[in-house]
Amino acid sequence: MKKTLLALLLATLTSVSFGKTLATVDGVAIDSAVVDETVKTITAASKGQIPDSPQLRQSLLQRMVVRTVVNNEARRLKLDESAAYKNIIAQATADAERLGENKKPTFERDFAVFKENLLEQAYADYVLKNKPVTDKETKALYKEITKAYKGTQEVQLAEIVTQNDTDMQAVLSELRSGASFLDLVQKYSIDEVAKKNKGINGFVNLKDMEVAAPQLYAVIKNLNKGQYTQQPMVGNGLSVVFMVHDKRDAQIPAYETMKDNLKAQLQDERIQKNIADLMKKAKIQVNP
Repeated sequence: MKKTLLALLLATLTSVSFGKTLATVDGVAIDSAVVDETVKTITAASKGQIPDSPQLRQSLLQRMVVRTVVNNEARRLKLDESAAYKNIIAQATADAERLGENKKPTFERDFAVFKENLLEQAYADYVLKNKPVTDKETKALYKEITKAYKGTQEVQLAEIVTQNDTDMQAVLSELRSGASFLDLVQKYSIDEVAKKNKGINGFVNLKDMEVAAPQLYAVIKNLNKGQYTQQPMVGNGLSVVFMVHDKRDAQIPAYETMKDNLKAQLQDERIQKNIADLMKKAKIQVNP
């Protein structure tokens, strides 16, 4: 599963003392200094792409609350006493000593985070071991998906992105004069990555688009292959015009092709459901 930069950095959450208690989870305090230190780590590692903000701090605090709840349950189940857990810790300790990592100033706190993350994974493994996802469940989900997408269509969009209205009006003028949309991608679009594919994206089912991007769906749904949006969509300082490069009936892969992904989806849902149940039972107090 691909992870965002923020998701990867969340795995480096550190523990520091002597700050304000932001939350208490079943008697375990979460200190403001933890959030402060983690924010520094994230902003530095992202080179400013992820700035300090109330939203970031709230997200971090929520992540810490969830991890504390899961760790508490894992310890109650004595997963930290399992041979598998102890063996991984022993091997990681030996590797750290061999590589000299244990001599770094931040090693103690970083290793504590490693153990907490490992304990989270141990809990996830415990959930799936005790209630594994079955072939019957994955086949039922596949049947549900095929039924939901039967008779739907999917589109492959091309797009031209500009940073100002002047360029966008030039794009629209040339399109009305019969210019090739894909040629104009190379001439006007500021999306250098998209230019490598002539601005063409992968296929998206219109049903999914209606849910995820209703404004885009409204202007795309009735367009045929080769037609483009007459007015640009504007937002975040950008103007975008879309063309339907291709349109076809929904292509649903065979079960065997989707089976592993369906199983992974159900496993993740099962883990999240168990964590949600733990959160409901936990005594969580968030301080203003």
